[in-house]
This record gives sequence, structure tokens and C-alpha cells, in this order.
Amino acid sequence: MLVIMAFTHQNFKITVREAVSVFVLALFNNLGAYTLIYGYQFMDTGAATTLQFSYPVFTCIIMVVCFNEKLTSRTAIAILLAVLGVACLSGYTPGEGSTTLLGVGIELLAGFVYAVYLVLVPILKVRSMNSSKLTFFVFLFSTFQLLAVSPLAGGIEITTEPSLLVSLLLLGIIPTAVSNYTLILGLKKIGSTTTAILGALEPLTAMIIGIFVFGEKMTTLIALGFVAIVTSVIILILHRPNKNKRHVKRL
Repeated sequence: MLVIMAFTHQNFKITVREAVSVFVLALFNNLGAYTLIYGYQFMDTGAATTLQFSYPVFTCIIMVVCFNEKLTSRTAIAILLAVLGVACLSGYTPGEGSTTLLGVGIELLAGFVYAVYLVLVPILKVRSMNSSKLTFFVFLFSTFQLLAVSPLAGGIEITTEPSLLVSLLLLGIIPTAVSNYTLILGLKKIGSTTTAILGALEPLTAMIIGIFVFGEKMTTLIALGFVAIVTSVIILILHRPNKNKRHVKRL
């Protein structure tokens, strides 16, 4: 992100107020990332990513409960579909996948944390910050926070294993820096609504890779849960284009 900002001649100046806001956002960014990855230990990656993708539903619930936003019939249907999807993905059957209720709870927490992140962006008044600039500083502050708390988790582990270093480098470049930058480009080319709908490919991609690469099992309940959650998210996106535009542009 630093290279991208330098290449596009972005302004690196940040005010104290913006720094405080970014610090708070970085906390939720770290918590969301940690719970998402930690949850992979207790359930298949496809189902886990689908549960984390419930964050637009959590965003609606937060806006209705905390900010007195009107609950429409379409929003209610979307929430019911999401609950149905969670119920299906929680339906663990011995010998069919590796879903546990603990994993479901952790991934739902990941979705909730990311929803809080989206709600906080406009509240913390970082609207004027460029998308790539905001992403860069959130990542930077997240790094400092992880370094600060690392002693509580046994310190920083140093590795010289080539395969592990390559994996970490690829994780940093492809699903982190490149994905965030292409998200910004997509918003400029095709708009926020279409970009957000295409975001439904995220859990689908995770599920396909999990099945064909890692041998994860696809059950009827998992398939129904996937369809229900993705459908509920698309209903919300199509019904709330303006608010999604404000939220997605700040990722």
C-alpha cells in the first residue's frame, strides 16, 4: 500500500484526530482478522468465510437497534434468510464436514466486528481521507498494535523457512494489498452496488477452493446455508445502494 500511495502521489499527511480514528479502526480490523483466521481451526474455510460474510446483515441490525433506522420488510426478510443460513451452517453432522458450534460463534463474531468497523467509519469522521490512504494507515496502525500485544502471545516468531516466507509474502500481496487496491479501482469503474454484489464471490471462491483443493466436504445444509446468506446480502445491497456506496468506498 505504501508503494501504491507513493506511485499515485498520495498525500501522507494525517491529523491527530484522524490518527485517533484510524487507531480505533485498526483495533477492530485486527480483531476481525484474528477471529476470522482463528475460526478456521474449528470449521471448513468455505463455511467459515460464508458466516463472516454476514457482516452486511449485522450492519443493518446495528443501524436499526442503535441508530433508530427503520426496519423495512425487505431488511427483515434479509435478516431472516441470514438467520436461516447460519442455522444451516451450524447443523453439524458427524462425518459430513468439520463444523463446530464454537467455530460458528467465532466466525459470527468476525462478521459482527467487521460490521462495527463499517459503522464506525462515518462516525469517526474519516470520510475525507482517500480510500488507499485510509487503508494504508489502518494497516500501519494494525501492525503497531500487533507488535505491542505480541509479548502476551509468546512474542514474535522468527522463521527462515523459505516456503513459509513465500506464503506470508503472497498473503500480504495478493489477498491484502492487491485486493484492496482492485476494490478501489472497481468502485471507480463499475460503481459500488455492482462491486458489492460481486463481493458475493468471496465465500463462493473460498468454498470452491476448500472443496477442490483441500478436500472439504459439501453437504446439503452447507449449500443451503451459503445460498441463504449470500441471497440476504444481495437483497440488502440492492435495497441500500446509497448507504453501501458510503460504506464500501471507505474500505
